[in-house]
Amino acid sequence: MARPPIDEASVVERYGPHLKYEPPGGWQSEAQNPAEKLVQTHCCFCGQQCEIQLKVRNNEVIGFEPWEEFPFNRGMLCPKGVKRYMQSSHPDRLLLPLMRDDSGFRPASWNDALALTARRLRNIQERYGRDAVAVYGGASLTTEKAYLLGKFARIALGTRHIDYNGRLCMVSAGVAYKLAFGVDRSPNPLERFSCGRRVFLWQT
Repeated sequence: MARPPIDEASVVERYGPHLKYEPPGGWQSEAQNPAEKLVQTHCCFCGQQCEIQLKVRNNEVIGFEPWEEFPFNRGMLCPKGVKRYMQSSHPDRLLLPLMRDDSGFRPASWNDALALTARRLRNIQERYGRDAVAVYGGASLTTEKAYLLGKFARIALGTRHIDYNGRLCMVSAGVAYKLAFGVDRSPNPLERFSCGRRVFLWQT
């Protein structure tokens, strides 16, 4: 039986994407009501783990400050790191599991979502074998989380297919470094560039 059409406008209004999002209180909120403290931490977006100082007010992150003294990134951040603090209160952030029904998606309990996921995984493996399921991790996982993810893949799921996102997002950069400089990573730290008088960029 065919499902009825879904009202896409209402789905976008409810779940996003909300492209022109501003932080709560607008962009001037921090200037009018400054942060109470700075918390030194790492940016969690990728495996570089750049250092960052988060502005905190009422136990909520409202912005960031560069941390120039840290030797790795010296206060510099990529565009993703600069806006990372906005994700916690972003209207597109999912706080509950969603399950599809005839009207689109509906909020579900964690127990119902986990039961559905386990049932679907079991059905796939019974039909196509254990290795029909793969596990995909991330570069920002701590050592303990990576260990648990490996145990989940090999013991709980019994699959040999496990990887992390670096093979997808960094393979092109690694190949380019290898071809250009003979190593699969940047051969010079960032502070070396500030010592040079010229920087040459070329494309082959």
